[in-house]
Amino acid sequence: MLTPYSQKLNLSDARHLLGRVTFASSWKTIKSFENLTASQAVNLLFDNALKSPAPTAPAWKDDSFKMFWTLPKDEIQKALDEIYGKVYGQNYELKRWWMEAMKNDNASIREKLTLFWHGHFTTKFVVDEPMPAQLMYKQNKLFRDSHQGNFKKLVENIILDPAMLIFLNGNGSNKKAPNENFSRELLELYTCGIGNYTETDVKEGARVLSGWYVSIYADEGTPPGVYVPFFVPENHDTNSKTYLGRSIPPTTQNTQEAVLKNEIKYLVDIIHTERKGAVARFICEKLYRFFLYSSSENPPSDVIAYMMEIFSRDWEIKPVLMALLQSQHFFDTKNRSVQIKTPAETVVGITAHFDVDGEWKEWVMVTMGQELLNPPNVAGWPGYRQWLDSRTFPFAVQQLGYFIWNQKQDYIVKWIEGFDAGSDPKVLIERILRLFFAKEPNTAQVDKYTKILLSGSPDYEWANILKNEELAAFRLKIALIEMIKSPAFHLN
Repeated sequence: MLTPYSQKLNLSDARHLLGRVTFASSWKTIKSFENLTASQAVNLLFDNALKSPAPTAPAWKDDSFKMFWTLPKDEIQKALDEIYGKVYGQNYELKRWWMEAMKNDNASIREKLTLFWHGHFTTKFVVDEPMPAQLMYKQNKLFRDSHQGNFKKLVENIILDPAMLIFLNGNGSNKKAPNENFSRELLELYTCGIGNYTETDVKEGARVLSGWYVSIYADEGTPPGVYVPFFVPENHDTNSKTYLGRSIPPTTQNTQEAVLKNEIKYLVDIIHTERKGAVARFICEKLYRFFLYSSSENPPSDVIAYMMEIFSRDWEIKPVLMALLQSQHFFDTKNRSVQIKTPAETVVGITAHFDVDGEWKEWVMVTMGQELLNPPNVAGWPGYRQWLDSRTFPFAVQQLGYFIWNQKQDYIVKWIEGFDAGSDPKVLIERILRLFFAKEPNTAQVDKYTKILLSGSPDYEWANILKNEELAAFRLKIALIEMIKSPAFHLN
């Protein structure tokens, strides 16, 4: 059972909630959630996700390539180099585009859930054959559009997602030798998990999924055009299949519409019916680990059982997450400042407040172990204690410190005006700590960083220090860099 959190949110509650469901917040946003009920706050985060304008699509979203293999032999390598140059250049641009979307989405759950689904239905652009950024963008948009919708429908959509077709070798899979990669991951990593299927189910699923293609070449002349999946009837296995103990009848109408309805959608129905409990547990545990605590130990069985009951009613994502995020369990103090921040949370969370070059912050995130659009393998990012080690922690402290040190004096002095602290250094430090530390700041922390800020001066001198922009900026940078060195900065 998940008992609703009954009291109105205080500042610490608001910071905890926003820290878990957004990448970057502000003192003003935290303050705006104070005194809301948990239900009001969580509803607002979901409503804002639907009402806020989606990020503007990249200008190249409809660009395509031309068939290189039809060129004279001496021109093929040059054409291939141009294709891969564009593939990588635009995908790197797309990563920075998404980081900007994460930064701007500071009062909704949209981008956090978009990343969750990207890490769940893993696809990466660094593969053997070209993976156009146009396809990665289309998939990213699918996750954003579906982030709080129906999971079962999302599974249906991801099966014929063009990027997924290429990544897991569904593109061109035919009845003579159906490729089993996606069929396996559909069960193992995307729905019911290991131990809930057999090798026969994998093989039978691959037969169901045979006959689908997607073209990335505009001049290839495929029926629906570039980047649109299409069905080739003669390459589809029309015989009967047995999947998870259920029979899928022979194909009598071997058309795209009929196969989509009678086989693919039916296959998804079978998974969610025959493995209902396994699917519910697999996804609910993953949501719990992502939003609450990603320990390698099993989440509380009573909490997961309650989430499973909600989720398996109709496979809607929003109700189960709302139940978790507005619960007493979620707001329990033992669940605060226990989650190691992901590199995305760390880098976007700090750079949202300052002027940092997009390529620089992208490089820092990658070096810390998280490259958007390029998870390490089909299982996604392992997370938990993998995020920080003896190499990445000092690197993060160093680079985040450089982010701060490189800020212009007028910029950083102007930044603190958003905390409405006037000339009171303790109020300023306490509010900055609330922004960057997940737990309620204690007196010792406030005193420590106030002394660093003032460098031995009495509190009343801060008003005079603020009149000297160069000195004020220097003192602020020193204090912020010291905060970044604290392990508390790197927990959520």
